[in-house]
Amino acid sequence: MKNALLSLTASLALSPLAAVAAGPLQLTPATTIEIPNSSGKFDFLRIDTQRHRLLAAHENDGTADYIDLLKSSVIARLKVGGAVDTAVDADSKYYYVSVQEAQRVAVVDAETLKEVKSIKTAGPTDAILFEPKNHMVYVTHDEGADVWVIDPTSAKVVATIAIPGVPEFMVYDDKADRIYLNIKSKDVVAVIDPSSNKVVAQWPTAPALQPHGLAFDAGNHRVFVAGGNGKLVVIDTKTGSATGSLDIVPKVDQIALDGVGGLLYCAGADKMSVVNTTGEKPATLGELVTAATAKNVAVDPATRAVWTTYTDGKSSFAKSWMPPHHRP
Repeated sequence: MKNALLSLTASLALSPLAAVAAGPLQLTPATTIEIPNSSGKFDFLRIDTQRHRLLAAHENDGTADYIDLLKSSVIARLKVGGAVDTAVDADSKYYYVSVQEAQRVAVVDAETLKEVKSIKTAGPTDAILFEPKNHMVYVTHDEGADVWVIDPTSAKVVATIAIPGVPEFMVYDDKADRIYLNIKSKDVVAVIDPSSNKVVAQWPTAPALQPHGLAFDAGNHRVFVAGGNGKLVVIDTKTGSATGSLDIVPKVDQIALDGVGGLLYCAGADKMSVVNTTGEKPATLGELVTAATAKNVAVDPATRAVWTTYTDGKSSFAKSWMPPHHRP
């Protein structure tokens, strides 16, 4: 086979998700954390590196789920409504939870895990990030054509950025002081200047169409863009030009880069593509069998563990794997 499967078949029954075996890369099944009596699907997954937590936006359960990665246990499930994404401020003092249908951002104290503020928006929210230079929160208008800029101190929307189409995921480039945002309806990455809160460039993502997943490789000044059509494209952030593409699983929702090992994980329904980004050209190493609802992914930079969340209809699970030569 061109791309050797990384996973054993489900018949091995090593865990609720299949384990990894053959191929040019081996991933070892690691921790599985069960969330009992929970059947709702998740949206975006994040890591709080300072507090060593997994931040799971549990959309259908209407909760923000907080998992301790050191103790492998659920800390809290905070009822906020349909949570879709979480941003962490620079000091890990607050979490900003995008609550979609309620058209708001919930501000959560990271120590007490209690909601302390609610910030209203003019429409349903989606992806969210904290911009550390100006200490502003950016949240996308789900299925709209706006990005709202929130001042967390005043708890108000202070600017609205017009974007060229329907937004998806976004990442921040600290050195360039730019926000890169996938526009799934136009097949471009919109480049936002936070100092002016305007779109200053648009980079075509073809052959990756309907771009969803987005990851930033700061060391090599490039972004990886995953299209819904099963294509991954690499874009040079200095030139805005695509430098290569390859096949991945279709309908990827979220991707995550292991900056230490150079592995990129692209999460779609049932499978996750694993891409080696360290060579002259990125290459697909194979596919990890996951679950139909496991369309999110996050990498813990402290351990290199790769995480996803999913439900089997009765319980929900956070599941991790370890790449070879991982740090203890």
